[in-house]
Amino acid sequence: MWEYTDKVQEHFLNPRNVGEIEHPDGVGDVGSLACGDALKLTLKIADGRIADAKFKTFGCASA
Repeated sequence: MWEYTDKVQEHFLNPRNVGEIEHPDGVGDVGSLACGDALKLTLKIADGRIADAKFKTFGCASA
């Protein structure tokens, strides 16, 4: 049934970093909810580096 590696299956079944950071330093949106597929990425930056990243996806396969 699965034709994916164990690691891909693990990430699919137990996604990490899902959600939205409160008061993010950076936000990226791509896609369109009107079309049915979209992704939102929020970042927290500390000392010039990404300290935290969270995402939300909307749509068929990605959600």
